[in-house]
Amino acid sequence: MLTKIVQQPFMPNEIIRSLNLWKREIAKSHQYLPFVTVRQVNKVGRRHWIYCPRQGRDVHLLSDGELSAYKILLWQPETISVEEQYALDIDETLDIAVSSNIIHPRDWKTNFAHIMTTDFVRTKRTESGAKQRVAYTFKYWNQLYEHCADGSIKQINPRTWQKFAIEREYWRRRGVAYRVITERDTTKTRVWNINYFELAYDLVTNKNELVEFGEAFIESWSLSPRAELQNHLSNISKQLGTTYRRSQSLFQYSGLHHLLPIDTTNYIRLFRPVGLNL
Repeated sequence: MLTKIVQQPFMPNEIIRSLNLWKREIAKSHQYLPFVTVRQVNKVGRRHWIYCPRQGRDVHLLSDGELSAYKILLWQPETISVEEQYALDIDETLDIAVSSNIIHPRDWKTNFAHIMTTDFVRTKRTESGAKQRVAYTFKYWNQLYEHCADGSIKQINPRTWQKFAIEREYWRRRGVAYRVITERDTTKTRVWNINYFELAYDLVTNKNELVEFGEAFIESWSLSPRAELQNHLSNISKQLGTTYRRSQSLFQYSGLHHLLPIDTTNYIRLFRPVGLNL
């Protein structure tokens, strides 16, 4: 049986110009700029235009889920950078769509092709010191899967998975791993803790102070692992001759930069015990 060849959308010149303009703006500014910004998105839902202190630039995130995913990817210890709303070369995505016999993303009213974007491209440093890129698409779990009556899970929305297939092949050709992530990979608890740690992002400190605090905290926790976090901080501030506020800031800074093996699977609150993965 012959396979029906799908009709691909048109690629008007203004589409090419918008992609080339984006590339020129990045080259001119010497800083990454997202292809899609909050102002350009008209869909209903929460969007986030925030300043990222670690990357020193504005970041555009198109949902609460993207915000959570961005923060978790950004603050991994091996992360160098995270680029959001990354545009893909439309000539190549169209070529992939043709070879896969998949309709390229388009405006169904005009049949003009859309430039595809990948939600995040993360650059990280490997154990050998080399740089490695990983591409991520974020979607909410219930947009991709559903539970069946027999207890199994099946994929839904086949059109979404077709778009993923184009992205996956695009990045495969570049030797870049491609991953689909959901809110189940970016829990509210982990994001809550990152937000708490971020309060001390710009703390002025030094290696000696951080080592001294870290050793004191591990010792205090080892003696009383069920004590409330505020008790540990109070005891350490007296031991080190500093203020309670300073101890809390050092704890937050250490958590943000993974200097302490803090268990972030539970909410970190001053009036609760905190776990360490020793």
